[in-house]
Amino acid sequence: MAYVTIKFDEVLYVTKADIPGMYSIGHCLTDDVGFAEGQRRIDWILDARYKTACSNRTCMEKNNGMIAVGDLFTDDPCEAALIVPIPVLIDLLQQWDEVCKTNPEEVTIYYENEKFRIEAKEQNIGNT
Repeated sequence: MAYVTIKFDEVLYVTKADIPGMYSIGHCLTDDVGFAEGQRRIDWILDARYKTACSNRTCMEKNNGMIAVGDLFTDDPCEAALIVPIPVLIDLLQQWDEVCKTNPEEVTIYYENEKFRIEAKEQNIGNT
C-alpha cells in the first residue's frame, strides 16, 4: 500500500513517502492546494475547459477520465507522477478539506485499490 505522511505545523510539509508518486500527491496538497483549499482544485478538475495546470510545486494533467499529478522539482515530472481516476482524486481533496478542519499533528494518506484513505494523528497537547 502506497503512502505519504504530512506534518501540520506553522506550514504543511511532507515528511516521508514510499514512492515518488505519493511524494507528488503530498507536495500537491502541502504546496499547491494548501490548508483546506481542496474545493478550489476540485472546481478546476471539473472545468472541462482545462486539461493541464501547474502550480508552485506540482502539475496536473487530465486525460481520459484519469489525472496525473507530477512533481515539477524532479528531472522528469511524469516519472514522479501518480495517475489516478478523477473521482478518486476529487474524493481525496474532499477528505483533505475535512481533515484540515480538525488541525491534526500529522496525517498519513494511503493509496490502494484506487482509493485514498487519510489517517490523522491528533495534536499532542500535553500537561506541562
